[in-house]
Amino acid sequence: MTSIASSLFSNLPKNIRPFDTRRDLQPAADLIELCFAETLTPDGLRYLENMRRAARSKGNPNWFALSNPQINFPLSGFVWEEDGIVVGNLNLIHILHQGRRLNLIANVAVHPKYRQRGIAHALTQIALEKSRRRRIHEVWLQAREDNPVALKLYENMGFVSQACRTTWIIHRSALADSVVPEAGHVTIRSRRHWAQQSAWLLENYPLHMRWHYPLKSRYLQPGLFGLMQRFFAEIHTRHWVAQYQGKLLGVLTWQAAHTHADHLWLAAPPASEDRALKIILPFIRHEAYLRRDLALDYPAERACSTLEDAGFKPQHTLIWMSVRL
Repeated sequence: MTSIASSLFSNLPKNIRPFDTRRDLQPAADLIELCFAETLTPDGLRYLENMRRAARSKGNPNWFALSNPQINFPLSGFVWEEDGIVVGNLNLIHILHQGRRLNLIANVAVHPKYRQRGIAHALTQIALEKSRRRRIHEVWLQAREDNPVALKLYENMGFVSQACRTTWIIHRSALADSVVPEAGHVTIRSRRHWAQQSAWLLENYPLHMRWHYPLKSRYLQPGLFGLMQRFFAEIHTRHWVAQYQGKLLGVLTWQAAHTHADHLWLAAPPASEDRALKIILPFIRHEAYLRRDLALDYPAERACSTLEDAGFKPQHTLIWMSVRL
């Protein structure tokens, strides 16, 4: 153990200790499920099952990195114990994004019987201190929009809201007949659309947030380069272009995923996103290879009525927050 780590851990409150993958995966999974049972998504349940599977195999230290290719290092963090029982948990995920090291605070959970005692604050504070001592100057987290207690806690600790995102879910067969196609037509994406598509994608999915998304421009790029990138990465995509009177309104991309739902990425500006969706969505209901649920992550409060009319349901809305150390 380095002198920095030794100094940090020697000053921990008596109830806090470092997260140990050999013994904490199972109790942490149980605590997370207890605290968030009503809001866990299918991917969240699979995440907990992966934790429990790793616990049964004596805690593979790389289990999280293997389960999520966006993550470069194993899971760490801190737990709060009372009489030998884990009643508080915080995980710290180390990420390398565009040459920058950053930490993501995740899985912050406190047993309902032990709340209002400052446990979440203490766990978050020690996570920030660890990040600071490791010379990691940027820490991120996500909090549900409908959790004002957590949002207030993080704001008081210096976190600043960076984005508000809603994840919409639908099964292809549930795309509503009620969507009345707008005047316009759908074409397959070509090279001439790429410059505008990539610019709109950058606006809707900024680079500083893409560490969280399996969205990489090289996989979406047209031509031989993009084809080779997708081939070697085993990435499958489709693109539909909405146009009206020769004007490009937006591009909707489907990307196959190993998660519960395949991804949809919408490249469109606010002025034409609703119309683009109304043109494209009735068309893709008939695409035979779309057999799974579809997930569209999009800036909150944009295109909501159109997505709801099409049969999409909001899965959750998350506030992305960060703090500079």
